[in-house]
Parts: sequence; structure tokens; C-alpha cells
Amino acid sequence: MVTGIHIPEEEILVDILTKLPVKSLLRFKCVSESWKTLISDPYFKRKHLNHAKNKLNFQKFLFDTRSPGKGYDFYCASLSPNGLFNDFRRLDWPSVSTPFYGFKVYCCCDALFLIGIHTENSYSLNEPSMLLLWNPSTSESMVLPRLGSPLQVSTYGLGYDSISDDYKVLRIDQEGMAPDEILALKSGSWRKIDHPSIRSDGDGFTMFGRECLPCVHGAFHWLGFRSFMKESLDSFSISDETYGRIPLPKNVRIDPESSELSFMPVEVGMSVLRGMLCLFNNNTIIFNLWIMKEYGVQESWTKLLTISSNGASLILPKYRFSNGKVLLWYEVDFIKRTIYRTSDGLTDQIWPFNCDDIDPATIIYDEFVYTESLI
Repeated sequence: MVTGIHIPEEEILVDILTKLPVKSLLRFKCVSESWKTLISDPYFKRKHLNHAKNKLNFQKFLFDTRSPGKGYDFYCASLSPNGLFNDFRRLDWPSVSTPFYGFKVYCCCDALFLIGIHTENSYSLNEPSMLLLWNPSTSESMVLPRLGSPLQVSTYGLGYDSISDDYKVLRIDQEGMAPDEILALKSGSWRKIDHPSIRSDGDGFTMFGRECLPCVHGAFHWLGFRSFMKESLDSFSISDETYGRIPLPKNVRIDPESSELSFMPVEVGMSVLRGMLCLFNNNTIIFNLWIMKEYGVQESWTKLLTISSNGASLILPKYRFSNGKVLLWYEVDFIKRTIYRTSDGLTDQIWPFNCDDIDPATIIYDEFVYTESLI
């Protein structure tokens, strides 16, 4: 005789709720006190996020606009398998009590966006007067503590430390030696980072500072030059704050002085596509993209793309679809007109796709693909 297997009702409920979109779950908090407690539980939030990361319908594209006389607006759009955007939606602005005159979206992690807010007195500087964390999925935001020491030129990274179950913000001095300060959200304060003597071949400096610090496998990453113009790919562990070095692709030089693109100015940088570390460079003729399929293994570097730049002075990889296509951002002229293409070249439209209500000239440089979450 076969007996039935008893599955607790709460386990069935959790399994069902983790498959629902954030918007529905926020409404379902009103069903009962027990549902509100369940949906607010950190374990449930993490379980929901892990499910959402593998589902296309949870992937959203965030961008911001500035219109003369109208101020700033954030929008998000859904990603479709053919590489086009649809279902545009205007987002509520994060709560900022201090008047501001400019901002910069640095990076995102698990739907948390790190935004630098500039007041009138600091707008001309690279360093923001305030840092804000914002989740556009839930409309929740929080102001981070003030930085311990000001820097003129900084790059920021945001990552999740699975060991301490905490999110951490890292600041690196672009013209200096190494990461400068780190903030753990649970501690609520910035802390200076010791700079151990790890560089036997001289000090390094950030090579590409327009983007954030990519975070993958529990570590932040940045490109640097070393003595005698030797390139390096450095890492900084979130959990134990140790430095490391990731091997670059064999027989590949990516710096402006010695790369295969050295006959004209080259843009170089790093990114993360589908959880894998990437390197890229381009001039106005050609764009190259390498991807590290197995983290830390030099032999796993694979040249994913070599395509025409079509005259673009800067190309950034933004997203890799399940079919292998890569969504690319193009800066095509001096007025920074924005175009998006997929790597097969079939999609070539001026931003924004399928939306007549937004003037492409108002789009700001900051755009990110993120996973909707309750975090």
C-alpha cells in the first residue's frame, strides 16, 4: 500500500509565492498578518530572488531621463527574447529630502541601485555629497552614511557577501593604489581599508573608470596598469577583504598602447554577463568581447564577439540573452546619441524602442539591466 507524502501547507505556499512578480507580492502583504510576515522574511526574499534570476520576465531595464523644465525621471522596460524593449513604465523617484542638482547611478546588485546625489555646491565635482540605495521594485530607499574622507575621482561597487548575509559598498580611488573605504550595511559606517604590500611589480591604477566595479564570485574587480605598462585584472574579496589577481586571456593585450587596436584611441573595460566576468575593447572600427566561462581559470577565456563598431566611440555590453545574443550600448557621436543593437546586427534602432513618448535626446548615460526583487 502506497501512502501519500505529507507536504506542509506553508511549504506549498512558499513554493507558489516565490514564482510571483514583486508587484503581486507587495499587494499580497495585505491578505493577512501571516502572509505579510512570510513575504517580509529575509529567507523568503532570498529564495524569491534566486528563482527570479533565471526568469526573463523578472529582468528589467532601468534608464533615466532629464527634460528641460521637467527635471529627472526613471523608467523601466521589460526585455523580450528578440532583444527589443517593451512595457515601458515610469517609476516613482527615490525619497530624497535634500534638494539636489544632479545624480549618478553607479551600479546595481539584486535590484539595489547605488546612486550618488550631488548638491549645488558639489555638482561640478566627481564625488557625490550623498549616496543612496534604492530598490525600484519596491520603491524603498535609504540614505547611506557620509563618506569618511573625500576623493576627487572615485569608482564604486556594490555586492552581496553571502558569508555575513550583508550588502557592502566599496569605493576605490581611480588614481590611487587600491580600494579606499568599505561600508557594510549592517554596521552602518564606512571603514578605511588597509593597503597590504601585495604588488611586487609596482603600484597599479584603475584603467577604465567610467563604469562601476564588477562584482562576481564574491569579489569586486578592476583593470589596472602596472610598472612598464603591464596590465592586470585585480580583485578584492567582499568577505575576507583579501586581494587577488585574475589572469588575463593568453596572448591578448587590451591596453591602448599595445593592443591589437593600438593604431587609434581605444576604450577598454569590464562587465558581468549572465554571472560571468567579461573584458572588452573597441575603437571606431572594431569591438572585441571576451568572457571568462570558468571563474579564475585562464584557459576558460573565450572571445565571444568581434564585430564592427560602426563608427561608435564607445560600446558597452549590457545584457546577454539565453540565445547568446548580447545587447550593446553605442555612443555614436559627440552629442552622445544613444543606440542599442544586438550582437547579430539585426536590431539597430535609436533609443527608446517602441516608445514614442520619450525623447531620445533626454536619455542620460546610466542604464542597467536588473532582476526585480524584494531585497
